[in-house]
Amino acid sequence: MRRSPVFLIVVCLVVSSFATLRAQDDVNAKMKEWSQALGVECTHCHLDGQWDLAYLPTFDIAYRMSKMVTDLNAGALKSYGGVTCNTCHQGKLSPPKITQEQWERDAKRFESAFNGDSSLALQMGVFTASLGIGCTFCHDGENWGSDANPKKTVGRRMRGMVGGLNKHFAGVKNPEIGCMACHQGKVKPAR
Repeated sequence: MRRSPVFLIVVCLVVSSFATLRAQDDVNAKMKEWSQALGVECTHCHLDGQWDLAYLPTFDIAYRMSKMVTDLNAGALKSYGGVTCNTCHQGKLSPPKITQEQWERDAKRFESAFNGDSSLALQMGVFTASLGIGCTFCHDGENWGSDANPKKTVGRRMRGMVGGLNKHFAGVKNPEIGCMACHQGKVKPAR
């Protein structure tokens, strides 16, 4: 059965219209998810009535954050279940950061174990405070240098991942994303 060219044009227009509506629904759903995760209104990143314009600095940061989440979920966090905006923000504009009191408290506990290596003591202090864990969560208490515990490997991977996040923020003030942003005192971050 042969269709007329007009019929084919009409079918293409209808299919294209549905695809456009579907894409707009996807964008609206994503924007709603973002605004809820950050506890903000649309005009935090957009000019009212000019939704396609990227004038506000917050629009640029949101774009960079979205790219970061996509890259993390396709790469370093793929096997861990990924993250969403809500993982870090949980309804707040800024995720929590580790306080100086938190990391100093834990770093002082570790200084003697690291023979005065305050840099390593600081890293371990950040890990324990951010995840709400003790040393033996990752380490063998009888052999601190052992790599037998797979959680130690995960910790190293995560440390490298956090170090690589800066590439998403070249040319702008780094949002200082660290372990606390996602973990917030818990071993497993929220999704």
